[in-house]
Amino acid sequence: MLRIAITATPSPAPGAPILLRGDIADAFREAAELGCQGVELHLRRSEDVDVRAVKRLAADYGLEIPTLGTGMAAVEDGLTLSDPDAAVRARTVERLRGHLELAAEIGSAVTIGSISGRLGRGEEAQRRAQRARALECLAEVCRVGEPLGVTVLLEPLNRYECDYLNTLADGMSAVAEVGAPNLKLLADTFHMNIEEADLAASLTAARACLGHVHLADSNRRAPGHGHLDFAAILDTLEGMGYQGYLSMEVFPVPDARRAIQDGVAAIRAALESRAK
Repeated sequence: MLRIAITATPSPAPGAPILLRGDIADAFREAAELGCQGVELHLRRSEDVDVRAVKRLAADYGLEIPTLGTGMAAVEDGLTLSDPDAAVRARTVERLRGHLELAAEIGSAVTIGSISGRLGRGEEAQRRAQRARALECLAEVCRVGEPLGVTVLLEPLNRYECDYLNTLADGMSAVAEVGAPNLKLLADTFHMNIEEADLAASLTAARACLGHVHLADSNRRAPGHGHLDFAAILDTLEGMGYQGYLSMEVFPVPDARRAIQDGVAAIRAALESRAK
C-alpha cells in the first residue's frame, strides 16, 4: 500500500520546499492528525535532533521516518560531493556519515540531492573528471551505509539546481557506475516535470532501482495546486508495483497545515479515481 509522508526540519530553512519547521514534536503530531504515515526529516547536521526523542515520537504516533534529507549541508555550509577541493569532498562525506549513523538508529534512508553539487562550466574533460570524483564520493557514502543497513537515495534534480544528474536515466547511469547494492533512486515529480519528456515512461524504466518518491506539483506546491496529472502518476507507480512512500517535498503555501490537507486530499482522490 502506498503511504504518505510530509517533510519537516528543526531549522528555519528559509525558501526551502519543506512543510514544517521548528519543533519536531509538532511535526509528528500534525502528520498523525492529518492522516500521514511518515515524517521525512531534513537536517543540516545529524546532531540537530535527539535520536531518542525522534524514536520516541515515531513510536508514540505510529509513524515512520522514510528518509533523511541532507540538502541544507550544501545550501548552508557549501558541502558537496562534486567540489573541486578534495578537502571539501572529504568533509561532505564525513557530514553524511553522521546522517547515515542516525539513519541506522531510526530505520530510515538518506537522500543525496543538492549535496551532489555541480560540475560547473569547465572543459568537458575537466567535467568528466569531476563527475568521476563525485561518484567516487557517492560510492564511499554507500560503503559507509551498507554495513549499517542504510539505503542511500540518489535524487536527480532539474537543470537549474544541478548540471549532471537531471533525469532518472542520469540517475540510473550513476547507480550502475557506483554498483552499490544499497543505492537507489528518488524520483521527484517537480524535477521530472522540467526534465522528463514522459513521466510515466521514465518511472517505468527506473522501476528496478526506485526507492522513494517526492510528490510536488508543477509549481512546487502541494499536489492539486498545479497542472500535473497525479492520477496518471500514481497509476504508473501502482502498476509497476511501487510500495514505498509518497512524500510531499513542497512549499508551505498558503500555510503548512493547509498544504498538507490539500496534498493528502489530492493524493487520496487520485488513488480513488484509479480504483474506480
